Amino acid sequence: MSATTQQTAEQVRGIPLQELLRWHGFKMRREGVSFRARSDRHNIVVTGNKWFDNKTGTGGAGAIDLQMHLCGGDFQTTCHVLAEGFRPTGAGLVFPPDKNPASRRRPFEELAAQYAVPSLANWPIARDYLVETRKIEPAIVHELHGRGSIYANNHQPNPGIVFLHRTPHGKVEGATLRDTRHESSFRPCLGNKLTAWFVLGDLATAETVAAVESPIEALSYHTLFASKHDRLAVVSCAGSFVPEELMAQTRDRRQNFVVALNNDDAGEFGWQRAWDSTVDWPGFKISSECPRRNDWNADLVASARAARVTHAPQRHPLHL
Repeated sequence: MSATTQQTAEQVRGIPLQELLRWHGFKMRREGVSFRARSDRHNIVVTGNKWFDNKTGTGGAGAIDLQMHLCGGDFQTTCHVLAEGFRPTGAGLVFPPDKNPASRRRPFEELAAQYAVPSLANWPIARDYLVETRKIEPAIVHELHGRGSIYANNHQPNPGIVFLHRTPHGKVEGATLRDTRHESSFRPCLGNKLTAWFVLGDLATAETVAAVESPIEALSYHTLFASKHDRLAVVSCAGSFVPEELMAQTRDRRQNFVVALNNDDAGEFGWQRAWDSTVDWPGFKISSECPRRNDWNADLVASARAARVTHAPQRHPLHL
């Protein structure tokens, strides 16, 4: 992190969360020692410097985390966006009264123009990351890229992979990004993830629908299990919160619904929320499936390694 970014981060980190939410057009309601902010996509509770979004099952601390949750973007860009929107005074950083809070709520199209610009030149790097590092079936990667559902963006020197979120009618309303640096934490979600998703398979005609936490997990789960199901659709929830709209559509089509989140506390919490919210739905066929390791990609990589060992040529003793 550069010295300039570090200085900016220190300046904006203490922005009051209530002011930041008002900046985004939320109306705040006090609940005891906490505040609540609601919209069609968020249900955020703020207590001191901590926040939790009940609609997405995501939480954090401080203004930078909350801004990244609301708008996506990397750490450096987020710090500078906040620095532009708030100004220092003797009482700290406050929202400039001459600006319209709603004007800072960036639409998906604007975010995509910054973070999700396609680059054919970068695609080989993205493809190798998915196939060689993540062990995704090459045919799946080729098919999805051919349909325009995944592609590389124009970031340099490490491009990101863009996984588009589509509505059931095929409209693109969001995207998940994944950096091709394997250990990178840059994986923002842009736009709509509550009624538009990254999906493998035909969601409308599937016999079984599996909900996972990310596009990489969707690709991994499909690679592992597609041959074991006649008609399988795998949906990335872009987090451990399973959208109610997804479950409602599955119930209406009388499909089997599998909550296949990661093997950790967040995954367990997401499964429990999905179960609790649908326990009174008559006829809804919901079950849970958990990877042996932390996530489905870890299972897939381990499976690929085991297959290499099994099929390795045997060394025979020399006959003298």
